[in-house]
Amino acid sequence: MLEKDKKLGLWLLVFIALGSMIGAGIFNSPKDLISVANPLGTMLAWIIGGFGALMLALVFIYLAASKPDLKSGIYTYARDGFGDYMGFNSAWGYWSVGWLGNVSYLALFFKTMNDLLGEKALSPIAAFLIGSVVLWFFYFILMAGIREGAILNFIVTIAKLLPIVLIIFLGLTLVKPELFFTENWQNRLVSTGESTSPLLQIKSAMAIILWCFVGMEAASVLSGRAKSQKTVSLSIIISLLIVLAIYMLITFISMTSVPANELAESETPLALVLEQTPVGAAGGVIVKLGIMVSVLGASLSWIMLSVETLYAAAKDGVLPRTFKKTNKKGTPVNALLLTQCITQIFLISILSPQLNETYLAVITIGTTLVLIPYLLSSLYAVKIALNNRKNESPHNLIIAILGTLYSLYVIFAVGIKYLFLSVLFYAVGSLLFIRAKKEQKKQPKHWEWAVIILLLTGSVIIVSFILSGRIIL
Repeated sequence: MLEKDKKLGLWLLVFIALGSMIGAGIFNSPKDLISVANPLGTMLAWIIGGFGALMLALVFIYLAASKPDLKSGIYTYARDGFGDYMGFNSAWGYWSVGWLGNVSYLALFFKTMNDLLGEKALSPIAAFLIGSVVLWFFYFILMAGIREGAILNFIVTIAKLLPIVLIIFLGLTLVKPELFFTENWQNRLVSTGESTSPLLQIKSAMAIILWCFVGMEAASVLSGRAKSQKTVSLSIIISLLIVLAIYMLITFISMTSVPANELAESETPLALVLEQTPVGAAGGVIVKLGIMVSVLGASLSWIMLSVETLYAAAKDGVLPRTFKKTNKKGTPVNALLLTQCITQIFLISILSPQLNETYLAVITIGTTLVLIPYLLSSLYAVKIALNNRKNESPHNLIIAILGTLYSLYVIFAVGIKYLFLSVLFYAVGSLLFIRAKKEQKKQPKHWEWAVIILLLTGSVIIVSFILSGRIIL
């Protein structure tokens, strides 16, 4: 049990959530969004996506209040509601999102660094080696304690918010209404000239938008280390509203100060905004440095969330017991080591010269993976609200249903290819679930065996499709 003064307070929890949500997306989203939706379509997507994210946030707040005894949030909700195997899948999917996010963040970090260095850009090998040093630097920070990592995250998040505040403050003077209210916005993309529709624009933008909110549940994941459940609930809503306001402002300012085609082709879209302000050419440098600090902060946040999820699942016996081992500082050492080692292996992707494509592919797979834990938490909230419907307001059931529908919609919006790829992650993880059961001298239930066999069979088929070229990554 952590001592009271070692627990995480409101603002440390808020800044962990801000650190995990405000990562690469804040700097890249204007470019990514304008490529698939017009300014009006994008703002509609933000409203729908923001509403859906708010429903999910309210789901976590409702569950934190209804089930204060369930620590570690997103994993324990799935386990309590649907059994060990569903709890395992929630933990495994959420953990996978964490290290995948770190791969995408480091890819964007070096893409941005090379833009800054110009002719002196790092070689792929140099980027890989430096990325590895950063990865293991974070390892040693967290070995000193989770609270120490949270304090460093607080400092880094403050630093990365400074250029964002500067962009908002100066960018509001650059707004050109004609860039926002484009002609024929419903039928043709202003950035590329391609045909489109409002529904297609919203659907195409939704995966990008949800990725920007992934991490909203950070406080519930770390609730076992929080001072109180009230602190957890308050930190969730504060961090989500701050992020929604920042993202919508940044998107609006970018799309109303820079022509759509220039924004879509820019490597660092927010630099184009600052360059039009009194900051001038230095704006590009400020934005690039902001991106680099931002993604490093997000990386640290996600390592903490990933490790805590593995640790909680191992304590409950749905992952092998080795992952519940902690050091004197309370850091889950084996869970942390596995997280860093897997990230290190997949960091090889940074050797690709197409770093932006690597980043986009990874965040789309990550969004698909996180939707399963979100969906399970929302379904659990529906279950609890139905059981308590005679003793509490019906609005809790409505929120839970809306959170469930939003999760299902984004699974559809992300696309079937990435849903298939997520099967590979869950199939591999199922082997660890079987091992955990054997350690307890138990066997998975019959229905759990059926799902595991389906996942393993599906993964074999998907790998064969990839190797034959029928699925192109």
